[in-house]
Parts: sequence; C-alpha cells; structure tokens
Amino acid sequence: MRTAMVPVDRFLLTRSAGRYSSIGNTTAFALLLTTTGRRSGTQRSTPVFYKPYGDAVVVVASNFGRREHPAWSGNLLADPRATVTLGSRSYPVTARLLTGAEHQRVWKEFTQFASVYQNYLDTSHRTFRIFSLEPLESE
Repeated sequence: MRTAMVPVDRFLLTRSAGRYSSIGNTTAFALLLTTTGRRSGTQRSTPVFYKPYGDAVVVVASNFGRREHPAWSGNLLADPRATVTLGSRSYPVTARLLTGAEHQRVWKEFTQFASVYQNYLDTSHRTFRIFSLEPLESE
C-alpha cells in the first residue's frame, strides 16, 4: 500500500495544488517537497506531512516505519536547498537537521499531532531524521 500511496499522493497534490491526497482533503498538513537527487541530480518531488514550526515547517523522515531512511532525507543532507509546495504556493527553503533537545521536543510535539509516527518509530528500529524547512530570506 505504501508503494502505491506515494505516486498517487504526488499526482493528487500536484494536480489539485495541494488540496487533496489519497486520504482526502489535505488543506491542513500535506506538502510537496522537491529535493535534488544526491546521485542523479534530478529533481524529485515527494508528498510529506508537516507541522508548522514558527516561520518554517518540520517534517519527519519516517519512511512509513521502514528500516531505511527515505531518499528525500538523504538528498537534504547532501544538498539542503529544496522547494516546498503548499497549496498553490511554491517557495525555496533550506533544510536544517534537528538534533539534541530540539529534536526531542519537536518529536514529542509531532507525535502528539500525528500519533501514528510513534508506531512507525517502534517498527523501524532507527532514529528518525527531523528537518526544519526554513524559507529563504527573500520570502
């Protein structure tokens, strides 16, 4: 099911300007994240859930609880420049990997916001990368 959801979400989010995904209306918390492939150099767009974080948004690299990190998180580590599409608005961001106490605090807030992420963590046997996607200064 995971394999089918990502392409379907990518299609729906792109065609509906971010309003719909496979779970229905997403006006609250889904975005399209476009990163540069660390090996291919190709632009890759992935639907991800987010939580507002001041002027930024935070995203958790859960990969649905799989043991490996999602490709988009490795892409952000290699090149933190990305594009976020929220609704009909696209803007450039810089990704910042959260660590230490900030990582723990945001993780706690995220799991209160979307409790399924704790289940993903329990099955993955790894620490999830959490990124703050911060708008570039010109935005």
